[in-house]
Amino acid sequence: MLRKTLAIGVLVASAGWYALAAERATFILTDGSRRSGQVVFHGDQRENLINGYLNLSNDAGGPEFTYPMNQVAVIDFAGGQPSPAELGELPPSGNFLTLRSGQSQPGTFVNIIGGDTLLWRNTSGETQQYRLSDVTRVYLNPQSARTAFNYNGTAATANAVGTSGVAPGGSVLVQANQQWSDGGLTVRKGDRVSFTTSGQISYGQGMSAGPDGDGSLRRPDYPVPQMPVGGLIGRVGNGQPFPIGSNTQPITMPNDGRLMLGVNDNELGDNSGAFTVAVRKQ
Repeated sequence: MLRKTLAIGVLVASAGWYALAAERATFILTDGSRRSGQVVFHGDQRENLINGYLNLSNDAGGPEFTYPMNQVAVIDFAGGQPSPAELGELPPSGNFLTLRSGQSQPGTFVNIIGGDTLLWRNTSGETQQYRLSDVTRVYLNPQSARTAFNYNGTAATANAVGTSGVAPGGSVLVQANQQWSDGGLTVRKGDRVSFTTSGQISYGQGMSAGPDGDGSLRRPDYPVPQMPVGGLIGRVGNGQPFPIGSNTQPITMPNDGRLMLGVNDNELGDNSGAFTVAVRKQ
């Protein structure tokens, strides 16, 4: 089981060369914080994403900013606040690309090459290239992006469970390798919401947990320290995460905002599987 923590430091390229590119970007992280700098690349392939880590120069000098990709919600090339229409297009899960021309599409982020070119795989499996100067934003984690931009509207929907994050019957799929999944509700403080959860997730090779988590492991750096690893948790907006587990009794919402669901873990890159959660406001 891997338990990596956020790394900020110098990434040494094994291929032996490094360059700064002219294009700039802001990494909006899944915890809402932001880092801005020039896009950098390393090695003979001139890649920005190396071994699962995205890289950005430090405007103040010194080491680069280096982040696991699953801790970056948005790569923002335009800055400013996205329009409600743009945020409303975001799917509940998966990657999403918006261009300065106004076009947008779901797909998969592949890499940034040479500091000026985005590699993107569309839903047909074709790899496309875009100049970074033509790109507005790359959304890597739509749930966290909606929270970071304080968007309380509904997410776009799709037909396929694996793409939309919506299970049959209107239940929510809570993917174990995503920090937060959209719970499908905007709530107010004092609302009572009930959850009915099924399924099992893996939080590392050979290690699994149900909605109540694996009772053999608790850590103070988990989102909910008092809950075992892998259990179902919730959060409203940017509020404090709270335990849900297999409890079916209504839970009183602690504040106003979008309901988000996740798993109690501090490293999501080695997770797999999903919980299916029926969410109902009383």
